[in-house]
Amino acid sequence: MLGVASGAVLVPLNSTMLAVALPSIMDDFGIDAATVSTLVTLYLGTVTIALLASGSLGDRFGQRRVFLIGVVAFAASSLAAALAPSFAVLTLARVLQALSGALISTTSVALVRALAPPDRRGAAFGLFDMLVSISAAIAPFVGGILVGAFGWQSLFLLAVPFAVFAGVTVGFLAPPTATAAAPVTGIVVPPRPAPIDVGGLVLLAALMVASLLTIRGIADGGPLLLAAVAVPILLLVFVRYELSVERPAVDPRLFTSRGFSAAVLGVLGMTVVLHASFILVPLLVETLQGGTAETAGLVLLGISGTWAIAAPFGGRLSDRLGRRRPVVAGSACMTAGLIGLWLVGATSTAVVVGILLAVVGFGMGFAGSPRQAAAMDAIPADRVGMAAGTYYTGRYLGGVLGASLAGAVLGATVSAAAVTLGFGLLVLVGVAVVAVSFGLPNLRTARVERAAA
Repeated sequence: MLGVASGAVLVPLNSTMLAVALPSIMDDFGIDAATVSTLVTLYLGTVTIALLASGSLGDRFGQRRVFLIGVVAFAASSLAAALAPSFAVLTLARVLQALSGALISTTSVALVRALAPPDRRGAAFGLFDMLVSISAAIAPFVGGILVGAFGWQSLFLLAVPFAVFAGVTVGFLAPPTATAAAPVTGIVVPPRPAPIDVGGLVLLAALMVASLLTIRGIADGGPLLLAAVAVPILLLVFVRYELSVERPAVDPRLFTSRGFSAAVLGVLGMTVVLHASFILVPLLVETLQGGTAETAGLVLLGISGTWAIAAPFGGRLSDRLGRRRPVVAGSACMTAGLIGLWLVGATSTAVVVGILLAVVGFGMGFAGSPRQAAAMDAIPADRVGMAAGTYYTGRYLGGVLGASLAGAVLGATVSAAAVTLGFGLLVLVGVAVVAVSFGLPNLRTARVERAAA
């Protein structure tokens, strides 16, 4: 379990920890905020696309084998990032990190399920989720300490021992996972592996690139018109194509459920806020307030720490009151914190920013579990796997859009006006999340749906 979890924590560690290192990377390579934000957008965008294919790769070649390939590749790409002589090399290393991280994410969950005894599987997933969540929560704080003491390169070097431990432990202790087989007239025939929807993944990647170009074009006058026209066209082509294939990467039919659509739109908006904040806040604290990387990490601990505290309460309350009320309440709390950051964040102290971020994080955590439960409640049992993949795709897409939005708003210079504008846009996103959350089922609707099922 420790070996599998050590591999799984690499993805959240390198997603959230990097936030506090962005100002140092800007100084070392002489780049602006919009450029450095591509380290986040490319990472999240690549993970989004790769996650949809990595599950099929694990089924096809074996979860243990793909996991080991993932951790070895992650260690190599992390070492390359730490030694990067230029920003271009660092960017390429981040893309390789994302590709290998996607392999680890899907196969680690499959390995926990395969290796845990059935009567202890719930406890195993509870321990696994706790380790991964704690790592994501403390990553910005730990990252701030490392950057302050050893420089931004130390963040990437930290991943190497984690990956080595995961590879050695799983390689020597975990038995090779056997491929399921079905006897047919006395002959053992392995099941046909699920095909990878290459066409759908390519179209999704093109749609994501066009969306990011549109966001960037709003700020710097780039190919805005071309990208804005391409986005609806690519979206239409993507939907029509996915409806025509047997095993789509993202099944548009899932969105015929109002509850599922509301949940996916809500998590997309929530991660827009989260990852935009992970860029705006460190640059605000370190550039405008003159704070250190350690201070930025401590401030960001407010959003992740209160998230972890609030998450269990929201989930339990939703079992009694229905999914809608906790999600609406949590989303409203998140938006209230964002309003405070919009009004005073750019001109206040690190302590005030940390307190307001704690309000934002508490609302996110309170709404997160009920929102995910609502998404799974709305889908028949035989389509839960596809629904989960689609839900997490929306989550990562929100991260890509949020990081790109923050980079576009900040542009070449970090100023109080730009930070204020960034939080103002996030307030609008928060209001939209509250609005779509009313589309989730209430307690009475959920009971009727469960009875019908």
